Amino acid sequence: MSPNLDSNDEENSIPTVDFDMKSSLLTIEKPVADQIFDNGYFGQWISENILGLEPEEILILMDRGRIKVWRTETNQQITSSEIANHFTKNDKDLWSRYLVYKDLRNRGYIVRIGTRITAPFRIYTRGGKPGESISKIVIFPFPEGEDIDLDFLDQIVNQAKIDRKKLLLSVVDRLGDVTYYQVSQLELEPNELEYEYRDELTTTTTANENNQVDY
Repeated sequence: MSPNLDSNDEENSIPTVDFDMKSSLLTIEKPVADQIFDNGYFGQWISENILGLEPEEILILMDRGRIKVWRTETNQQITSSEIANHFTKNDKDLWSRYLVYKDLRNRGYIVRIGTRITAPFRIYTRGGKPGESISKIVIFPFPEGEDIDLDFLDQIVNQAKIDRKKLLLSVVDRLGDVTYYQVSQLELEPNELEYEYRDELTTTTTANENNQVDY
């Protein structure tokens, strides 16, 4: 039988990783990289031995106590607030994206951060695995109150159609709450994300005329 860990043992068991604040990615080498990836599919493999984490992934892993981050330049520990402030200097939409990413993760979905501007988040329904399953849904976050360029909206709708994926817009309000809207070429309607495993997310609410957007 394994001995019980006291609080100090648990604290010491959290992986410590170094981060160069000039970089846009946090890179982690094996074997810690395997631990991070296998437990939730965080990050993208840059090479056979190196895993790269995006800002949203760094923040949620820090908030969940899964990693501790130390500044390479000064060898001092960095807080999640410092990481958030660092990235939002050049990316004003990071925090709203993080709130969407965190909400999806808290609902139990595996979330992959896309490389295309038209598909920031790709999600796998419960039971799906990157590399083994195909994501059927893409999520595009929008902060509440920001204007949506209809030409750009048309672009991301068309791209989702080409990729044969369902497109949801996620709107983050001033209180940090997230609402999801399913988008087609003709309408925008509320969509209730369901926690239980489904082959794809289903629309549980029907939009009224005030919620429809024609373009």
